[in-house]
Amino acid sequence: MSVRIVEITNPKEKNIFIRLPYRLHRSHPGWIPPLRRMERNFINPRKNSHMSHTDTLCLVSYTDGLPSGRIMGLIKEVEENRQARFCSFESINDQQTASSLLSAVESWAGQRGIAKLIGPIGFTNQDPQGLIIEGFEERPALNTIHNFEYVPSLLEKAGYTKEVDYLTYKIPIPAKAPDLYYRLAPRVLQRNRVTLLEFTRKNQARRYLPKMFRLMNEAYKNLYGFVPLGDGEIGRRSATYAQIMTPEFFKILLDQQGEAVAFIFGIRDITEGIRAAGGRLFPLGFLKIRIKQSRTRRLDLLLGAVKEQYQGRGLDVMMALAMLKSAQSSGIEYADSHHEAESNTLVQAEMKRMGGVVYKRHRIFQKAL
Repeated sequence: MSVRIVEITNPKEKNIFIRLPYRLHRSHPGWIPPLRRMERNFINPRKNSHMSHTDTLCLVSYTDGLPSGRIMGLIKEVEENRQARFCSFESINDQQTASSLLSAVESWAGQRGIAKLIGPIGFTNQDPQGLIIEGFEERPALNTIHNFEYVPSLLEKAGYTKEVDYLTYKIPIPAKAPDLYYRLAPRVLQRNRVTLLEFTRKNQARRYLPKMFRLMNEAYKNLYGFVPLGDGEIGRRSATYAQIMTPEFFKILLDQQGEAVAFIFGIRDITEGIRAAGGRLFPLGFLKIRIKQSRTRRLDLLLGAVKEQYQGRGLDVMMALAMLKSAQSSGIEYADSHHEAESNTLVQAEMKRMGGVVYKRHRIFQKAL
């Protein structure tokens, strides 16, 4: 068996890089195809502003002459400890293929003075990260990786070990929120002098999305792997989230100056719609996604944060109560918490208090170079 590694240098190779996952996973029942437009934009410097200050490498493997895997290497200028990242990793179930892809990125990073390679993790924590290692039978959420079960073993045999795990909780929606939430909510608003905004239409909510991302930059600054969004990226992310949002599941708390001090952002699950559309928005993809989304009984909690000086003052309870009420009135049966770092015990305690149980686990791997 022969393996050849090719760096992407022309449009033909770029198309092979983009299309390869759709071919490898065509018989994979748990896989949700990423939106093809987003896959194309991810490796386009004109569409992905993070590439302007990141050294990148995109590779495709050919095993016995056929495309068999891919990987992207990243070295961010702002990265601490001179570590490199890899993402967009795919491979057939062949150790030589996987090891050849990983070794190529390791050599590339090592030549640039990098001491450690971690992944899969993208430019920001808004990109898919972590291989799933538990919960393969569960449906993925938006922007999460759902790899074949053999893939973690390929990395381990190539010398990779655990860097950090992310947990995903399944949270049942109760018929009634805990009494404690109802007792605390009025006092929280009065004591903190904040205003809760809730929405029924997208055109009401979309103007507050930039405030949400600016608070996220501040609140997430100490989280593992987080890279803040610049103004241009905030604008682009806001436009994307405006398209996918379910306005009744976006809650934001403002202080007396109109600045965001807390928020929670969820959407009705759209993964079944994306699967039905094959990852394509046109000509009928949008319609398929909307139809499936209107029928789902799952709520995906994508983002949430509380400003540091407001933490521990009950704002999380206020938002949880508002979200539970909206979920109950919308016929939602359960919520997917999205990734929560295993070290974030405060958030995990809140998930458990709401009856949540861990049902998926993702892992970022590392290797010293």
